[in-house]
Amino acid sequence: MKKNQFLIFLMILSLQVFSQTEIYNKIEIELKQPYEEISSLGKYRYDSLSYLEAQSQKQFIYEKFSYKSDGLEIEGLSCIPKNRKGKKIPVIIYNRGGTGNYGRLSEEDLPDFYWLAKNGFAVFASNYRFVDELGRVDQVGGDDVNDVLNLIKLVKEIEFVDTSNIFMMGISRGGQMTYQSLKEIKLNAAAVLGGVADLELQAKNRPIFINGWSDLEEEYNYKGLQNILPDFENNKEHYLNMRSAVKWADQINTPVYILHSRQDGRVSVMGAIEMARQLQLHKKEFKLKIYDKKSHSLPYSKFDSFQEIVNWFKSHFKF
Repeated sequence: MKKNQFLIFLMILSLQVFSQTEIYNKIEIELKQPYEEISSLGKYRYDSLSYLEAQSQKQFIYEKFSYKSDGLEIEGLSCIPKNRKGKKIPVIIYNRGGTGNYGRLSEEDLPDFYWLAKNGFAVFASNYRFVDELGRVDQVGGDDVNDVLNLIKLVKEIEFVDTSNIFMMGISRGGQMTYQSLKEIKLNAAAVLGGVADLELQAKNRPIFINGWSDLEEEYNYKGLQNILPDFENNKEHYLNMRSAVKWADQINTPVYILHSRQDGRVSVMGAIEMARQLQLHKKEFKLKIYDKKSHSLPYSKFDSFQEIVNWFKSHFKF
């Protein structure tokens, strides 16, 4: 190789390394906490055997990563196979629920990721931008939607990712984030568990998302959308509509599987039913399953929810 060609090669290589470091930093983590010490919510989500399996498994890597979104450093978690050489792996983008620091990703989410990964996927999840000191001013479907869209862009640049097979799932608020993302992009398929499809209905049933709350530990309190979004009273209808997929279901071109409990006390099943009605009206591909057992997140330890989702995704593989 001539000297000039060699210098050009080194420049390209250094730019590639710099670019990768700039947008995607990661460290390997472990699921360390004993089952007996996890939260009551964690114990509701997982039985001890599934938790211990996720804790002791050796085939997958758990990672904490960070990436750039609108110039901000966004954190997330992932679960990827150890053996990736020569493979192209389908991806699930997982959209977390909660508001601000309440519901933010932690090690307790890793058993979910592992269950999905062992069924043939790599899993990537964003914490969105409104955490830590910004948790109180979470826009819940404002600028933070870009954090999901930019994560998808990042994932498509990863060498082992099968860019022909990218899927998305969201739980609760993550369902709303899923719908809002699908308004902008088209993926193979998506799934929403206990998701918010009608924020106006959600606000009527639980006005704390508009008014805020201050009765939790300080880091988990929330100011409310009316105290966060500019000129909220004059623009309330606009703000709620842009976060309500029932208002623009015609703009979603990704097949969606909606799973919800009829007895969900946090997000009304009526939003899911209306979303299905709108998708049907606009001749969109979708599937709806309503469970008759009280739950919000439909954990796989008590429901067939994750198996249903995996089957849905695999039925939309491109080969």
